[in-house]
Amino acid sequence: MFDHSIWLLPAPDQEQRLVRTIERLSLAQGGQVFAPHLTIQGDLDLPLEKLVAALEPLAATVGTQRWRVARVEYSEFFFRCLYLRFGSEPVFDALQASMRDLSGSTVGLSPYPHLSLAYGPPHPDKPRLCEALSRDFAGQELLFDRIAICRSSSRLAIADWAVLAQYSLEP
Repeated sequence: MFDHSIWLLPAPDQEQRLVRTIERLSLAQGGQVFAPHLTIQGDLDLPLEKLVAALEPLAATVGTQRWRVARVEYSEFFFRCLYLRFGSEPVFDALQASMRDLSGSTVGLSPYPHLSLAYGPPHPDKPRLCEALSRDFAGQELLFDRIAICRSSSRLAIADWAVLAQYSLEP
């Protein structure tokens, strides 16, 4: 069984800000720290070689993405506990279609473009945290400049997640 995911990664300067936010929220809520990312599709049961063969040429056609944070939201879902929500993005839809065609599955497809800031069970502080984080993030643009193949899935411990390969998105 393979446990792979396809992620968009934020540009390094923005990545550091997001890492600090994730670390701060993790400490405050007793959650786990993870790398900031936007999931295209997770829980992929495909070998690394097949993913590399597909993503390397795909990355050359996508282009760097600049997406505006529509709002900060929370949900009851562990992996969408607290997150930055983006508006509709045609490139997101196209990337998901490519991955769905490659995998032959809709398992692990993200329901909408988002970048999680915290994982965990429901927590009574979520509305307050959303309000505070909205002041920092709502309306801001995030630049995604790489696409990555990661060892990650809902079956793997978050501490075991790792980027296996990454490709620059052509400007």
